[in-house]
Amino acid sequence: MSLSKKMKCSEESTSRNFQEWWTFKYGMIFKNNKALCVLCSESVVCRTSSVKRHFETIHKTLLTKSAYELKCFISRALSNKDAQMSASFDVAKSIAVRGQPFSDGDFIKMSWLDCADNLFQDFDNKDAIIQRIKDLSISRNTIKDRILCMNSNIENQLIHDLNLSSFFSICIDESTDITSSARLSIISRFCINDEVREELIKLASIPAKTTGENICEVVVNVLEDIGLNLSKIVSVTTDGAPCMIGKDRGFVNLFSKKIGHPLIGFHCIIHQEALCAKDGLMQYENILKLVTKIVNFINARALNKRQFSLLLEDVNSIHKGLVMYNNVRWLSRGNLLERFVECLHEIRLFLSEHQKNYTELTDINWLCNLMFFTDFCLHLNELNLKLQGTGKNLEFMFSLIKSFETKLNVFIRDIENHKFKYFQHLNKFLSEIEINETPKLDENINNFLSIIKETILQFNNRFIDFKKFECNIKFLKCPDTCNYDELDLHYFEWMNIDTFEFELIDLQSCNTWKQKFINLRQLIEEIEINRLQANIVKNADTEILKVWNSLPNTFNTLKKVAHSILSIFSSTYACESLFSIMNLIKTKQRNTLIDETSAACVSLKTTNYTPDIKMLSSKKQQQKSH
Repeated sequence: MSLSKKMKCSEESTSRNFQEWWTFKYGMIFKNNKALCVLCSESVVCRTSSVKRHFETIHKTLLTKSAYELKCFISRALSNKDAQMSASFDVAKSIAVRGQPFSDGDFIKMSWLDCADNLFQDFDNKDAIIQRIKDLSISRNTIKDRILCMNSNIENQLIHDLNLSSFFSICIDESTDITSSARLSIISRFCINDEVREELIKLASIPAKTTGENICEVVVNVLEDIGLNLSKIVSVTTDGAPCMIGKDRGFVNLFSKKIGHPLIGFHCIIHQEALCAKDGLMQYENILKLVTKIVNFINARALNKRQFSLLLEDVNSIHKGLVMYNNVRWLSRGNLLERFVECLHEIRLFLSEHQKNYTELTDINWLCNLMFFTDFCLHLNELNLKLQGTGKNLEFMFSLIKSFETKLNVFIRDIENHKFKYFQHLNKFLSEIEINETPKLDENINNFLSIIKETILQFNNRFIDFKKFECNIKFLKCPDTCNYDELDLHYFEWMNIDTFEFELIDLQSCNTWKQKFINLRQLIEEIEINRLQANIVKNADTEILKVWNSLPNTFNTLKKVAHSILSIFSSTYACESLFSIMNLIKTKQRNTLIDETSAACVSLKTTNYTPDIKMLSSKKQQQKSH
């Protein structure tokens, strides 16, 4: 190629790159590899001659303006363009937070245009408003791009806060989405300023089997890729699956080796409670199977279900039907049994009409056990409901467990005295049966007592790790009264806490610092009273953290331990609720959503961070040709 041709090609290539000076001289910005006019939204080839021709032809009225006037005019147009960009982010955020399809952007735009003529008919600038709506870019691909940008922004905010925090903990859980893709939620809990936060780090994909090794590899890669310091991690809370807590190849053990110091590994309190309920009531498995069989006969057939609903209407029942059983749902068993017992008369009548004979439904002893089974499951359901929810600290959760353990002993006394005060369905059943139909009460009572005692044993065994950690939990609110010898500080030795004992002595010897925690306990008492009496929910962790942060740095070691304990998850409820949101977003109708996009939608829906839309809009406007 000759030198002249090379120079010509080079000049042509340069002229086809977007030139910054076009913006304030001709009103052009770079978009989709073309020059976009902010004055009329038309695209032009990135060539100086084409840009100049467009301006002098389409906007020739502006040629008479001075350079300063033209710059001001174009600046206003750019400001309008920036407003449109921000608006497109707002729409995308609204779609993501509500879990709607990306194509809803086009639907929203069409709906606005459909009503604009009537809505703005008395506006002098109606045409300008309608044009602004037409210019708004909220197509499916644009919405997707905006969501990914906002997710990246909130991820950067989270990384910034995690790097500022002294310590953080994680809870992880694994599930599958509608396409059977294995997904791993990694959620962080940390103290930043005077706030305890729980935030999703990543909804990651597990490419291979969900073994402890693979999960560990995914978690390490995620945390290292975003630049987090793994040595800050204090605790890991999991659902207790073998792949998570296996002695040799479980995730917790492998992850602890990877980060170089011991981890406080906890098995989710809610899962533990559910396992206690399941194992303690194994004797009643046959009752549950029969109840499930009868309910399935009625509910699984459409005709039977309609006929049974009509029967309930005829007898003016408060119920419209029966509850199906799902063994993976924590409250399902208790709800199933309660509805079955309350509709027992109608169930007998319906089965009789369909020539289905179950002798158990007229057996006094079987029914007696059913009533106890129902009441006991409802007590367990009540505990489970109290345990559910995000942001609940270890002390609150474990206090509920200890309270229920005490109640179990009350149940034993209640049954031994034949009062059945806390077993309403059983009490009602026994009061309504005929004298000559009295069940073998002594035999049944022994059975009831053995079940409650087995449940007590389950609670004692399953919550032993939390009981060992109990004194450390109390330290958060009562450092002024706690006994150093009762604290189990081996969990925190890797933090260099050699001065802990002396700092504790100094704190307990000074009335100024002691009074802070006396006041704190009074405040927490008020918070709890408001929660119970007025249903006003306020996070006590925030108040605890404020008091610890107010201490001078002479108590730095005590503060380190306090911050680390505050960061610990008591359950994996945050992961469970996140998977529910994932399933609402990635449905059968949206099963083509790739993992990255669905994860971004979940993140935007669950985060407490606010994406910096102004900064993102400005960044989008400033994108140049490469």
